[in-house]
Amino acid sequence: MRVYQFKQHCAWPLRPEKVCLVIFFYFVCTFSPKILADIGDGPRAYFPPPINTNVFTVYGMQISGNSMFNSDIVVPNVDLDVDLLVAQYTRTMAIADRYVSVTAVQPAGRLTSTLSLNNAPQVNRRTESEGIADTQLLLTAGLYNLPPLTVATYGDYKPDFAVGGLVRLTLPTGQYNEDKSANLGGNRYSLQLGSPITFGFGESFLDPNLTTLDLLPSITFFSENDDPFNANKISQKPLMKLEGHITHNFSPAVWASIDGIYCYGGETKTNGQSNDNLQRSLNMAATVGLQFSKTLGLKLTYGETIKRNDDGLDGEFTRLTLVYTQL
Repeated sequence: MRVYQFKQHCAWPLRPEKVCLVIFFYFVCTFSPKILADIGDGPRAYFPPPINTNVFTVYGMQISGNSMFNSDIVVPNVDLDVDLLVAQYTRTMAIADRYVSVTAVQPAGRLTSTLSLNNAPQVNRRTESEGIADTQLLLTAGLYNLPPLTVATYGDYKPDFAVGGLVRLTLPTGQYNEDKSANLGGNRYSLQLGSPITFGFGESFLDPNLTTLDLLPSITFFSENDDPFNANKISQKPLMKLEGHITHNFSPAVWASIDGIYCYGGETKTNGQSNDNLQRSLNMAATVGLQFSKTLGLKLTYGETIKRNDDGLDGEFTRLTLVYTQL
């Protein structure tokens, strides 16, 4: 039986079944779409896994805050609670000798909001929305030092400084009703452009003591919502984000990360008039992952807003993720 070896100071040999196990352990750290109490895409989301791999992800989330789900619009006088079940599929491949991945994300669930009126604080308007939320389509590619690795070559690649590209399109497919103050759907398109940047400290992606620092600067553009609640049109300026994660492997089956994201911009206009509501917020989270088998793993994340201006994102979330990998 062929044995895969790390470089000289890595003490334990990797047989093919262990290669698959630790590759999947890496996958459990990846591919998380953005969510309400915005902690971004998650730790190691854009490391290049082996090509020709299918990843099936299902996760549940409980979210509370002051922003419409997946909308990036903050409504300070809204208290929002969302329960979601999300299905996600990712396929990796090589195109023109570059690593490429495509991902489709479909959330569904229930949203409950309470709108407090400034001129009548004793009056609360309760709204519910149930069904599917907006679909997301993601494309990522390696731009520098992110080669298309196979299962056979994965253990030989030493992670270092690497840069990728990201395009995320959010489609207005979710449940939406203009008579409601809160909806699962956003009734508009958004386009996020980003550049995932990774610093790796270890001998391989399979190193049981691997430490990584991930950064994702991005900017998101929005189309107009021409059917908003209690208005004729809402537009929004681009929203800039800087996402970061420090992740460490404690063993081939246990890892943890500290996660953060800073958001700036996203000022809105209602019927052409500025709302003077530029956003600034800093959100932090922690993630713990467990690996049960070659193909099955679990991770738990909790995050919340720790600093914001009056118009910034506020909230907290808990997410439990189950991942099945088909190598």
